[in-house]
Amino acid sequence: MIAGSIDVAGRPTIRVQISDGSPPHREIAAVIATECDAELALPLPLIAELGLPRIGNGHLVLGGVERPAQTYVAFVRWHHGLMRLVTAMETDGVPLIGIGLLRGSFLRADFMDGGEVAVYSID
Repeated sequence: MIAGSIDVAGRPTIRVQISDGSPPHREIAAVIATECDAELALPLPLIAELGLPRIGNGHLVLGGVERPAQTYVAFVRWHHGLMRLVTAMETDGVPLIGIGLLRGSFLRADFMDGGEVAVYSID
């Protein structure tokens, strides 16, 4: 189970470790964004700080709006503590966990100030 909480803006947020595939892994807070079609969406300053390799151009759908976005490779510590290879799309704003990464998961969120958030593996 991956634990988190509802942030001050009312968004379900979890903490995940992310890297370019080699230590050290950086722990970040990421908002669960079911309106995001990507596995992961990260702001450019964080992508640069992590040294994520760029693999090309793509499109990010966020809130029903499609826009061009640079595509990167990242590793995220996910269910059962395993590092998972994911595609990270460049975005503005906060780091996002999209539905691409949530597939195979059950999400529980208590939508109240400081409410608990849990992402469970259903595999």
